[in-house]
Amino acid sequence: MESTARQAEALKDEMVTRRRGLHRYFETCWKEFRTASMIIRELQALGYTVYFGADAVDGALMTGVSGKAELEECIECAIKEGADKKLVERMQGGKTGVVGVLKGTKPGKTVAFRFDMDSNNVEEEKTEKHRPFMEGFVSAHANAMHVCGHGGHVTIGLAAAKLIAANRGKLAGTVKLISQPAEEDVHGARPMVEKGVVDDVDYFFGGHIGIKATGSDSLVCLTGGFLATTKITAAFKGVSSHAGMSPELGKNALLAAAQAAISMNTIARHGKGASRINVGTLNALTGLNVVPDIAVMELEIRGATTEIDGYMATES
Repeated sequence: MESTARQAEALKDEMVTRRRGLHRYFETCWKEFRTASMIIRELQALGYTVYFGADAVDGALMTGVSGKAELEECIECAIKEGADKKLVERMQGGKTGVVGVLKGTKPGKTVAFRFDMDSNNVEEEKTEKHRPFMEGFVSAHANAMHVCGHGGHVTIGLAAAKLIAANRGKLAGTVKLISQPAEEDVHGARPMVEKGVVDDVDYFFGGHIGIKATGSDSLVCLTGGFLATTKITAAFKGVSSHAGMSPELGKNALLAAAQAAISMNTIARHGKGASRINVGTLNALTGLNVVPDIAVMELEIRGATTEIDGYMATES
């Protein structure tokens, strides 16, 4: 253990550099082409058998995928920023999941570790008070940043891959390192699970940076506390009209959506466990002098159990 700890400490500078590089080049849901390409190359170099593209993701079950034109634009951007073109070609349609497999020298169980890798749709601050901006690794992409620390998760995953490979001679059984895309909007897990990447797994581990830790050297272990969740996009349709000349002819979709947002927050919380509801975005996409005929709302629901989450979704 002491030897492994020393090996890990020796990776510190490499991990800082990698994490900052990932922080600079954020990629959102099903567009993690550069990140996935880097992971594949690293794992292959370490001796892992690597599955990706259609070998790791069931395309028929993918949800939340951007349109073809947007995906192609993201692919082009990823290649310009260092992605391997040949690898990316096998991720067509957004199939950016990656699985690395390493067999030990002795028989044993199969252990899987999952590391998510997508970023959030959030614009990063660009002021002198913000450390990434001051030190030159602020996001290069508009409206995308690793608010939830997934760049750190990828960094930890690749450091773990290196440590495991270096100690392969001591390893009994098989290790699977799963790099999951599209975690933020809960799109990425099912297409990989249904592809069978965890069918032979005996022990499965996931992790997350920072939620419960109170210090930089803290490690928090738990199996509860994460809530089941449902993500909903709702569109409201009305009738457009000029707000000054003929407001009586319009039916305001934005007001209907705003009323719905307020009403949903009056749903009684569940007595058998935690329940949550949050409207995160509400857009009418029209001008200030137009009665909007469409409004789009994005919200999430959470519950301590799948049943409680379902209760909140049904009531909403």
